[in-house]
Amino acid sequence: MGLFKLNYNKTDLSDGYMEKANKEPIDYEKDFENWLENSPHVLFEDDTSTIMWIGRQVSTTTYETTKFPDLMGIDSNGDVVLVELKKGRTPRDVVAQLLEYAAWADNLSYEDLNVLTMKYYDKDEMYIGMELSEIHQNIFYPDLDGAVERNFNQKLRLFIVAEDISKSVKEVVRFLNKKGNLDISCMKYEVFRSESGEFFVSTEIEEASPVESKHSGSRMTSASYGWNGDVPVKQVVKNAVDEVLKIKNDGIFTGKEVISQVIKQYPDCNQNTIRCQIYADCVNHSSRKHYKGGQLDMYYTIGNGQFRLYNRLSDGNWNAEGEKIE
Repeated sequence: MGLFKLNYNKTDLSDGYMEKANKEPIDYEKDFENWLENSPHVLFEDDTSTIMWIGRQVSTTTYETTKFPDLMGIDSNGDVVLVELKKGRTPRDVVAQLLEYAAWADNLSYEDLNVLTMKYYDKDEMYIGMELSEIHQNIFYPDLDGAVERNFNQKLRLFIVAEDISKSVKEVVRFLNKKGNLDISCMKYEVFRSESGEFFVSTEIEEASPVESKHSGSRMTSASYGWNGDVPVKQVVKNAVDEVLKIKNDGIFTGKEVISQVIKQYPDCNQNTIRCQIYADCVNHSSRKHYKGGQLDMYYTIGNGQFRLYNRLSDGNWNAEGEKIE
């Protein structure tokens, strides 16, 4: 299967032609590591999931040998995430290497994680001087009143990322997930460049962990309906916003009101998923930059956890970082 760019007249698709994008033989491993650091959401099929990175090439000592996990982060639940990136086809020892990192990370205390976090953000103007718990709440729960109680590093989430995931690696990962109760996912990536010089990146989850398999895709779930593959989270949230605004006459809604509306139909939904979807689609929210997967310009925050519908004419244009475009 080829990857093509459709070139067409801005007003007429019928005269369009397909320009082939060729796979690039150039070494993009370090570039892809940068891209992944800037776009952690690509590790998930769910647009509202992301990772708070706390380290890159962190020095670890395993069995008296110093090694360096490519990327290390924490998800919204406070679980530690480790990513091992390989160029080309995955070597046979990649799983053993990842498990060594996991054994090291599993023993990290909050204080250990906090040291790594503060070092990683020591040049970030927004987070410099803040502790792990503060940054975590700022990214994942910015509009909640009071501190969110969170027990960090209760579980590990592991990712193997490569241009080609070998059959043997996928079989071992499948076995460890099933019999060892681990959470390991494999993601394949390819870099393409069109004849006009534009770059395209293709990603595919080739072996998903039990958790990722269960929650893949932006879908809602409830105890009575199970998985609802026909209604994406984005649409569920938009419907809930519309219902809230029908009841109120001031045009303002809060995340709490939207969640209350959603759980009427989906009582077992993940409430943080609802919040994150609002952040992603809120043009001027400070946390928007952490949710770049599938953003739409739909909402505008007026502060204190309150939102209204976005109006491009009066509110102006905003980018994926939540910054106004002058």
